[in-house]
Amino acid sequence: MDDNEVSYEPMDVDLSSNSISAMEISYVDRNFGHSPIIIKKEKDEDGIIDNEKYLNIKPLTINNLIENNKLILKRNSAYSKLIFKLVICVIVVLFSAVTYQIVYFRCNESFNMDLLRNRFVNKVHGQSAATSSLLKAIEGEMGNKIIILYGGTGVGKTYTVSLLLDNILNYGNTYHYTMPGFTQSSLDLMLGLIYCKSSVIVVDDLNKNDILTIEDHIKNLVNKSIKYSKRLTIILIYNCHSMGDRFHQRCDDKFLHDLKHSLATIEAHKYFIKFESLTEEHLRKCIESELTKKTLSESDIVEIMKNFNVTLDGCKGVYQKMKYLSII
Repeated sequence: MDDNEVSYEPMDVDLSSNSISAMEISYVDRNFGHSPIIIKKEKDEDGIIDNEKYLNIKPLTINNLIENNKLILKRNSAYSKLIFKLVICVIVVLFSAVTYQIVYFRCNESFNMDLLRNRFVNKVHGQSAATSSLLKAIEGEMGNKIIILYGGTGVGKTYTVSLLLDNILNYGNTYHYTMPGFTQSSLDLMLGLIYCKSSVIVVDDLNKNDILTIEDHIKNLVNKSIKYSKRLTIILIYNCHSMGDRFHQRCDDKFLHDLKHSLATIEAHKYFIKFESLTEEHLRKCIESELTKKTLSESDIVEIMKNFNVTLDGCKGVYQKMKYLSII
């Protein structure tokens, strides 16, 4: 019989064991050196067809398929184990963080009013009326309170609150935000609203455009405090100066009206405390308070004050500018 006339009998292959590992089930014509698959025909510059190009393909056997499947399964198994280990690590880290927060969670339930009063008198210049109103608001026994500090740039609003937070910021029921981080904060992560009798939340860097933006978030905070029968003090720090057609616009009555209107439906006691503009004398005190380790003459202080504009900036940036000028 001719070699090309080959007949085959059907045979059963046992795929359930390694019975096929020792044999190759395929038929390849030994006289054929490469696969008869034409990739493309190319023409040279004269338009003459070049030799046909072929792709050489090695014969694929069942053994090859089985080995390839084993490699794929092995890689997938290793990848799954890696993902599983990463998930376990993330769970352990999160569990440890939550456990740490719970174990070392501390609540502060009161302010040292004598210490605050002394700090305000000696360190906050030109705002005696505002700081007195703030102390009264803090001392009040009412449940939920919203204290709004508003005024121009550099008049001491943020500095005053920093003195207030100095000894309590490390407690679990004290929170300090700036915009827009406040509106992105999660109420579920504020454990102080649940575990402590009272909490303090400060929101700084607010301006006219934020009046309506924070309304719903504050309302949700107060409602949560009421739900758990807690006391909540929210301190909002507003800069009501703005840049407009006339470059620098002062706080006006419309700002206060809009602010009161936005908070009207929130069930909390409100305190609106204005920080007045500073004068040259107040600026001088701010400068002198930074010169505790250095004595300067009157003429030196006058020269230093020429570098500041108290009308526009108040006492803002006094320390940084004096350091830049190598005065301190």
